[in-house]
Amino acid sequence: MTISNTKLTLPTSIDDVHVLNFIDGQWVPPSTGAYLKNVSPLTGKSISPLPDSDSADVDMAVSAAKGAFPKWSTTSVDERAGILLKISELIKENIPLLSEFESIDQGKPVRLAMMHEIPSCAYLFAQFAEIITRGIAETSQTMPFIHTPASIMKPEPCKVEFTTQHVPAGVAAIITPWNVPLQMVCIKLAPCLAAGNTCVIKPTELSSINAYLLTHILKAAGVPDGVVNVVFGSGPRAGEPLVKHRDVRLVSFTGGTKTGFRIGSLAGGMGKRVGLELGGKNPNLVFDDCDIDHAVATGIRSAFHNQGEICLCASRHYVQRGIYDKYVEMFREGVQAQLKVGDPKAPDTYFSAVVSQNHMDKITRYIRLAQEEGATVEFLVKRDDPKIKHISSDGRLTIEGFEGGFFVAPTLITNISHKSRVMQEEIFGPVVCVLPFDDEDEGVALANDTEYGLGASVWSLDKEKLDRVMGRINAGTVWGNAWFALSFSMPFGGMKNSGNVREFGNWGIEFFTETKTLSKHVYAQQPGSS
Repeated sequence: MTISNTKLTLPTSIDDVHVLNFIDGQWVPPSTGAYLKNVSPLTGKSISPLPDSDSADVDMAVSAAKGAFPKWSTTSVDERAGILLKISELIKENIPLLSEFESIDQGKPVRLAMMHEIPSCAYLFAQFAEIITRGIAETSQTMPFIHTPASIMKPEPCKVEFTTQHVPAGVAAIITPWNVPLQMVCIKLAPCLAAGNTCVIKPTELSSINAYLLTHILKAAGVPDGVVNVVFGSGPRAGEPLVKHRDVRLVSFTGGTKTGFRIGSLAGGMGKRVGLELGGKNPNLVFDDCDIDHAVATGIRSAFHNQGEICLCASRHYVQRGIYDKYVEMFREGVQAQLKVGDPKAPDTYFSAVVSQNHMDKITRYIRLAQEEGATVEFLVKRDDPKIKHISSDGRLTIEGFEGGFFVAPTLITNISHKSRVMQEEIFGPVVCVLPFDDEDEGVALANDTEYGLGASVWSLDKEKLDRVMGRINAGTVWGNAWFALSFSMPFGGMKNSGNVREFGNWGIEFFTETKTLSKHVYAQQPGSS
């Protein structure tokens, strides 16, 4: 295994972070010298600006990845696995720091990043080290065949041995979103490296700090120069040239549906493999024979986890009419009693800032639309909380100590049409709509009446009904009496406009490989032997 002589030294203060592109093992400024303004959503104040990279930077990064591919793709499994395990170890050692920077850069509570997101990044690299050490499943069989000998007029029976191999696909483009920024990079990077590919990563421009810190971890872990390159910047100036680059063989993207379709059109039109993990408008279908305490508690989490900025958040709750009023009352009381909004460093804070001013404006536009349509809109915060200085009519919050931050109240909407844009379009924020339904067929029809198909939850203590309804829901992941019960060993992805790929485990690594068939004639007797 390659032993790195690079000692890992990460900045301990956000003021000491100065983001640069990472190309061919070196940290370099953008070719234009231009930078993008970057602010913390907690305060609205500037933090490290980001390189405003363009096609020239992308060309250099892809060239480095292409140059590193022949050697990395033939590196032994043991060496690759050893490097992945070292990356895992270094992430694990820096969970507190990475969690703090994730909060400052993205807006989420530190506790959330520390308990779930950053530890999962360490786990992913260790998991894919194990997968390649164990070996990706290959197939082999020997079967009768008809062989044409020297005389083409006299075919003879013979045996042929068929074997499949998974081989590295080439240079990958990895484009990631802002909601769980480091985790989203690692979900794609770990299998990409494990499979023997090289890559260029274009992280979101809204939360790039930890992607930059990850480059230092990769260097210290012994990842060879050029294997991983990171180019920061906007989608039009950096992302699009990366997707269209002639030497990029496959593109892995997670983000909004509109952007994903654009990427699919550009890359697919060039014959590239494209994996899209896109948006969701996920239903939570609650029957009157459920454990209502469990359903409400989990329903609250499903609506407001990470400020609702998770593609799997359930923003459409359909509750059977017999328990509808009780569910809404318990939901309202539960949020106000348990969901503390405010200081992201406080250990009991569950809910903090959304990612940007623009995103806050988008969320509140939908809230105003619901109000204009005559829906009942409630902001579920404690009105007597001394830390909440002001609640605007569209749900914006002013939090003591974070007056410039981008905070939106957890919002409950009832008495709204199922066909409203608020019900049909992905808001990706702390807004949940709760509507009643009468029977199973209506509930399933409402749940499936969406262009998306990422996730769904079904609640019932009737096992036969639960299994039946789960089977009727059109979504890539369906939970029964649960939400967000994910395993990194099981496939994850969406149906319909929620995507076309499956990530995690063997499914994740197969995306980054080509399947090769070897067909070999087996001689009954070796030619030339007596």
